[in-house]
Amino acid sequence: MLKNDEILMYHQASQKLTGHAKKSLLRAENIARDFGYTETSSIHLLFSIYSERGSLGRNILRDLGIKKEDFLRILDKKTIKEKRGRRTLLPTSDEMKKIFIQAYSTAKNFDYPYVGTEHLVFALISSKEHEIQNLLRAADSKNSRESMQSFFDPNQLGGLSKMFNLPDTKISKSRKPKASPTPFIDKFCININEETLKKGEIVVGRANEIQRMINLLGRKSKNNPILVGDPGVGKTILVSGLAQLINSGSVPESLYKKRIMSLDVAQLIAGTSFRGEFESRLKEIIKEAAAANDVIVFIDEIHNIVGAGNVSGSLDLANIIKPALARGEIQVIGATTMAEYKKYIEKDAALERRFQPVQINEPTEVETREILFGIKESYEKFHNVTLSDAAIALAIELSIRYVQNRFLPDKAIDVIDEAASDVRSQSKVSDFIREIRGLENKKSSMLDDKEKLVSEENYEKAISLRAEEKALEEKIRKLRKQQLESEKQHRISITSSDILRTISRISGVPLEKLSQEKSRKIKNIKNILGTQIVGQKEAVESLSDTLLRSQSGIGNPDRPIGSFLFLGPTGVGKTLTAKVLAEEFFENPKALVRIDMSELMERHSVSSLIGSPAGYVGYGEGGNLTEKIRRNPYSVVLFDEIEKAHPDVFNILLQILEDGMLTDAEGTQVNFKNTIIILTSNIGTDEFTKASGGIGFSPAGKPKSLAEKFTAIKESVIKELESKLKPELLNRLDHILVFNALRQEDIKKIAKIKMEKLSRRLESRKIKLSHDARTINFIAEKSLNPSQGARLVRKNVQELIENPIAEMIVYGKVKGGKIAVSIEKGKIKIV
Repeated sequence: MLKNDEILMYHQASQKLTGHAKKSLLRAENIARDFGYTETSSIHLLFSIYSERGSLGRNILRDLGIKKEDFLRILDKKTIKEKRGRRTLLPTSDEMKKIFIQAYSTAKNFDYPYVGTEHLVFALISSKEHEIQNLLRAADSKNSRESMQSFFDPNQLGGLSKMFNLPDTKISKSRKPKASPTPFIDKFCININEETLKKGEIVVGRANEIQRMINLLGRKSKNNPILVGDPGVGKTILVSGLAQLINSGSVPESLYKKRIMSLDVAQLIAGTSFRGEFESRLKEIIKEAAAANDVIVFIDEIHNIVGAGNVSGSLDLANIIKPALARGEIQVIGATTMAEYKKYIEKDAALERRFQPVQINEPTEVETREILFGIKESYEKFHNVTLSDAAIALAIELSIRYVQNRFLPDKAIDVIDEAASDVRSQSKVSDFIREIRGLENKKSSMLDDKEKLVSEENYEKAISLRAEEKALEEKIRKLRKQQLESEKQHRISITSSDILRTISRISGVPLEKLSQEKSRKIKNIKNILGTQIVGQKEAVESLSDTLLRSQSGIGNPDRPIGSFLFLGPTGVGKTLTAKVLAEEFFENPKALVRIDMSELMERHSVSSLIGSPAGYVGYGEGGNLTEKIRRNPYSVVLFDEIEKAHPDVFNILLQILEDGMLTDAEGTQVNFKNTIIILTSNIGTDEFTKASGGIGFSPAGKPKSLAEKFTAIKESVIKELESKLKPELLNRLDHILVFNALRQEDIKKIAKIKMEKLSRRLESRKIKLSHDARTINFIAEKSLNPSQGARLVRKNVQELIENPIAEMIVYGKVKGGKIAVSIEKGKIKIV
């Protein structure tokens, strides 16, 4: 008789049967009845499982060498009776019920939610029932129970499912590993020692900083280093470097076999909506770290612990961890930037004194080269490319010059990484990869089918699919090997042009400016500027000399490319010069940042340039000037009508002109070293205009006296400027250029340029414009007005030529796609 607890387990087992197991149980009763038995026993169930096609139990019995004839000999087929009337339900023997209880226990031990035919087979073979033992002897199945145990043994590479080359059906899960002494640390932290071994990271250089960390960690008290440095200088990788030394045993006894565990603050806080949950987790971590005595907790971005987890009425992470640090129960390594250290850590004196700062400075160019050569092999292996020494050197050089507001070695590594990725992405997909992808898709589909078959317990078909899967895997393996051999023979090299293209994308600097093509263009910059800036020979020469000096590399790298003050009559090309520089030197018409100084007449208006100070409306939105230069550091900055600005604005200009840097309201430094600074002023405009009163009508000998007048006026204007502008501002400028009044020949050239531009616009509409020299002379004569300069040329071209042509186009009066402009009877004629 079964005990009460056994009866309960039997009913639980009956409710947990799989589909095949239920069918086997029902068939077992029929087998018992057909063979004349009065109750259903274990041998009937075993025979029923053997007859259940697609079940794992059937496959196990066949694998043990049991045949159908063996069952028939024991059951004695001769005793089969004819079916008579209605069948009564046969009782189940106690021995068979115990079989179910044992099968249920087996499934439970291996964390399987249901009782399958495989578990029933294990329990049946393990039983002492006479008929089953005779069956095993008849089939010559020696050590059958031991074989079955090996199927379920977790050390046998997955148990039953692996023995039959089937996917994991969770029949035999691995036994639970030995409980860790630090479960909370393992859950909320990442083991950097293991990660370093897994990734094979190589830390190059920084020996002094790592040694300083080791010294601090070896102290009796206040043995918590905090790494302070700019983003990207290598603070986090230093901790990996320390983990490397610990792994290799190259550390003092006090650090031997220590584990550096990186605390995941986000995961620690996640889900702690109720009061006390966060504190409980952190307390457990501190308790485990103190008890283990082999844990160093690393907190990256440690400033985030101030206020972290602070819901209403609870403490933040910093306040919870401070007592443990004070008592020396745990050791912590922190990492943060200087700005965040001052903002968060220094303000909390109790927290600050627990840590010893280790300053991590940006590496020099030589140190960066050493670092990059050290990690070169890992990037070559990852991207399957070859990095030349010249490409690495160029990446460092150009990242220093053109990638601003970031730090070495991070920005140089980014350039190399992106260049390699770009080259690999542009390479064609090989035939090997195409074939491999096709086979992998086929394999994925096959796995889905196999999982479906296993869930239906159709193991026979699953086994046949496994054979096909193995053949596919072997084919994929061979193709991958061929692919690797092919890639080794045809490895792509990263060249200087790849680095140039990447730098251009990152910095926004035109590729031509970085290449030799730009150098050739710079050599001819004087002619390019002279063609578009008419009648200003002295200004063009000063500008081109400054640009050549900058391009050659002998200019002062800590100041803007050039700084100029433009004076002279109105309409002579001062603003045009700034536009031409943006288009020709920076290859970008949008690279002109224009600041109207008449809008900065009040003291508070300075904030519009650098951003509002803390506590004022607009704080955090950035300044009009600083944000534009931060986004596009290669620009011409035009400060128009400088004398109208408030004197406080000049202090900003002093910073830019002297150091090439400007600090905005949030403390961020903006680099102006790649800009051209142009100031314009209307001081002396009237004097220059009066001096050029005879414009266009001067006799041959007059220009010399005009030049002398301009020189005298320039001297008086500079004296007036000194009274309105700070002398130190004027002294920091590279050149003060006086633009000459335009002569009649200059006006003719400008008129010709305007007409050529109009012709090009009409050509885009498939209309050819023709005109003669008399047309140009006519426009020039009508545009001779010293008070308006070249602006009158543009106005006359619009009114006299463009407007009539526009009317002809709109009303369809243009015939044959040609328009001719000529002069008849002192008037312009357009046909």
